[in-house]
Amino acid sequence: MCYAIKNIKMETFPPSYTPSPPSPSYSTKPLPGELTVVESRRVTAQPRTGVFRRITDDVTLVLKDQLPGSVQPSYGREGSVRGHLTLRGSEEIRSVSLRFEGQLSTHVAGTSCTTTLFRDSYKMWQRDPSGEPCPSTIPFALSFPPTFQDGRETRHLPPSYEGAYGGATCSYTLTVAVSKQRKFLSFLPSGDILTVPLQYIPRFRPHAPILPSHLPFMSTVKSSPEEWHQVMCLMKTVQSSKLAPIECLLFVPAVQVYALSDTIPVHLQLRAPRPSLAPFLEPSRCSSESSSTAGGISISIYLLRQIVIQAHGTKIASSRILGEGKIRPSSGSSGDSHAFHKLGDGLDSLDWDGEVRCSEDVTIASFSTSQLVMKDFIVLSLTPSEPLKSPLIAVKHCHPIRLVTDPWTDQAPPW
Repeated sequence: MCYAIKNIKMETFPPSYTPSPPSPSYSTKPLPGELTVVESRRVTAQPRTGVFRRITDDVTLVLKDQLPGSVQPSYGREGSVRGHLTLRGSEEIRSVSLRFEGQLSTHVAGTSCTTTLFRDSYKMWQRDPSGEPCPSTIPFALSFPPTFQDGRETRHLPPSYEGAYGGATCSYTLTVAVSKQRKFLSFLPSGDILTVPLQYIPRFRPHAPILPSHLPFMSTVKSSPEEWHQVMCLMKTVQSSKLAPIECLLFVPAVQVYALSDTIPVHLQLRAPRPSLAPFLEPSRCSSESSSTAGGISISIYLLRQIVIQAHGTKIASSRILGEGKIRPSSGSSGDSHAFHKLGDGLDSLDWDGEVRCSEDVTIASFSTSQLVMKDFIVLSLTPSEPLKSPLIAVKHCHPIRLVTDPWTDQAPPW
C-alpha cells in the first residue's frame, strides 16, 4: 500500500508577549511578620587612614596607609609601602636613594647565620650636570615580595619575628640615604641616613570553617561526621595488672587549620573494657580549669608550639604552650555527670567535651624556613598522679595542626 505525501506550507509566528511586571523591592531589614534566619557576617577591616612620620635634621619620611595611633608601620601580605620624602637644604643634595630589605638571622651556640630575604635599592634622585636642585618632596611606592628563594625551594616571606634571648630575628627595614656636598672639605662625603623598621604580618585564613564550640559533639558527629578528624593513641597498662590498654580517641575539627582567635572544640573518648576504665571514676582529689583530674589521672589538652632554630647545621629546639584547654565530662543518657557508655564487644567508653584556644599574647602564626621553623600541635596528655602505684602508664600524643592569623569567612578578604 502506498501513501502520497503532500507538501504542506505552514507559516508560524512567535507568540505575543506582554511586558513583565517590575521586580519587587528588597531590603536587608525584615518586614513585619518576617524573621532573619541566617545572616552572613561581613568582614570589615579597620581603615588605614593613619600616617607614620620619622623626622631628622635633613629628612622627613612619611608612610601612609597606617592604622591610626600605630607606633610602628605595619604591612600585610604583598603590602604596598607608600609615602614620600620631604628634604631640607635641597640645594646641597647630590643624590637621594632608598634601600628596602628583609633579613633572617639565627644564632645557635655561638654560631650565627644571616640570610638576605630580599634587597632592593632605588636611586630616587641624582644631580645632573645642569645643576637643577633636588625637589623638596619625592613620592615613592614599593611592595613586599610574596616569596623568597630559600636554597632550592621557594617559600612565602616569613613574618617579622624576634625570638627570646636573640635566638632568631626576622626583620624588614626601609633606609633613606641622602648625600650632600660639603661647603668645606668638599672631597669628604656628607649626608644623612635614616633607617625605619617595618612590621610585616602576612595574613592567612583557614580554607574551611569549624563547627561552633557550643554544639553537642554526639549530635554533630552523627549528622556531619566529615566535620571531625579522629586522632588516636594508646594508653598502655602495667603488665602485672592484666588490664587491657585504653584507646584514646581525640576528635578535632577536620580542617586542622585554625585561627589564633578561634575557640577550637574537642571531644575525648576513652575505649576499653570496664576494669581498665575504672581508675578514671575513682574519687578525684583535685581538679583544675585546664585539666580534668579523674581518679588521680590528670587529663590535659593544650596547644603547643615547637621552635627549631638552625645555624650552619647546628640546631636547637624549644617548646612553648600557647593555650590550655578546658574539658568537662560528657553527660550520660541518664543525666549523670560522668558514666560508662556501652559500645559492644565487651568495650565501654568514657567521654569528655571541651575547647582550647590560644592565649591573647600569641600574635604570630606558624611558618617554616630552612633556618627557622615554627610548628604547632594539639596535645593530649594523660598522667597518673601516682605513677608508681597506678596500673596505667602516662601517655602524651602531639598531633600537628596549623595556626593562621585570621578566622575563616565566606566573604572576600579585605586585604
